[in-house]
Amino acid sequence: MSHPITVLWSVPRSVSTSFERMVSERGDHTVLDEPFSRAYYYGPDRRSQRYDSEMPHSAALEILEEIEDAARERPVFVKDMAYQAVELLGPDLLARFRNCFLVRDPAATLPSLARHWPDFTEEETGWPHLDEAADIVESLGQPLVVVDADRLCADPAAVVGRWCDAMGLEPDPDALTWEPGMRPEWELWGEWHGSTTRTTGFGELRPPPPAPGPDQPRLHAAYVRAVPVYERLVAHAL
Repeated sequence: MSHPITVLWSVPRSVSTSFERMVSERGDHTVLDEPFSRAYYYGPDRRSQRYDSEMPHSAALEILEEIEDAARERPVFVKDMAYQAVELLGPDLLARFRNCFLVRDPAATLPSLARHWPDFTEEETGWPHLDEAADIVESLGQPLVVVDADRLCADPAAVVGRWCDAMGLEPDPDALTWEPGMRPEWELWGEWHGSTTRTTGFGELRPPPPAPGPDQPRLHAAYVRAVPVYERLVAHAL
């Protein structure tokens, strides 16, 4: 017997790690942090050459097998970026999962991404393949279950409660707070999770900065491309 696999598709810098931390605190799922990142950055058929090293057992199909193996034991929650799963991204992959999405205003996510990776690619912004994943989910007849980061952090109990209802889970108010610290599943991308290691719950977000202008051509171009995807998905936000 296989248990459900819930996948949260997000973009970088969207409070997705805090959402993942909340699910970990529930204690009723095996939680996997961006497993497809291994295929994208470190696998034998990796799409990105950002890193020189290769990791064993990091082919996309091997990672999918790991996820499905874990679901034989208990429910699984995966947080990932759709671009990192691009090698398999399609109806066959997404039909295996209960899919949901997390978005945040690209005026906030893109400058934060650029501070980490000034040489980010369009794929690494996360938005083009998030749009593709949403198309696939709709084509499968699944609802678009979308969490907006600003609404989430302004009223975690209400938004997480609605997400639980949409995903067929019992709300657990105790999971909205947690002990600070690094999690073992974050170690591969530890430098991205520093702020989350210091949190004890969802903190209200600052308003997004002004949208990047033409004086920042790379950010501006990425923002212009991201906004229609954000607006499409945030219209469905819980």
